[in-house]
Amino acid sequence: GGRYIAIKEANVPRPGTTAGAGLGAGGIREQPENCKTVFVKNLPYHATEEDILESMRVCGKILDDGVRVVRNNQNGQSKGFAYVEYKTMEGALAAVQKAAKPFGMSVLGRPVFVDYDEGHVKGSFRGRDGKLWT
Repeated sequence: GGRYIAIKEANVPRPGTTAGAGLGAGGIREQPENCKTVFVKNLPYHATEEDILESMRVCGKILDDGVRVVRNNQNGQSKGFAYVEYKTMEGALAAVQKAAKPFGMSVLGRPVFVDYDEGHVKGSFRGRDGKLWT
């Protein structure tokens, strides 16, 4: 006998996310007050801070050391997401708006999803040099 597979229609992207906005499922969510930092996911694992900076700087000026790739504490490999901190709120807004468009933003040729960061960096987050990031 053969194997059977079930083919289902994909879930509709959630409204208010950049994926949903890019596909027409809803608008971009409102920018949190004083938000200058964006969360970038779906990054290639080999993307460096410099690669991300190069792709994201088209939206505005980024703080020095404003790109923080989240890495595995054991082996230092990227987890595929990062935080980018712009000098102005307009930079963060431009990044989210650009990424919300179909084929809007990519890093090393891979499409990425960008959203506002509202939380605080975990106390255990360390930069490339191993120092705690505050």
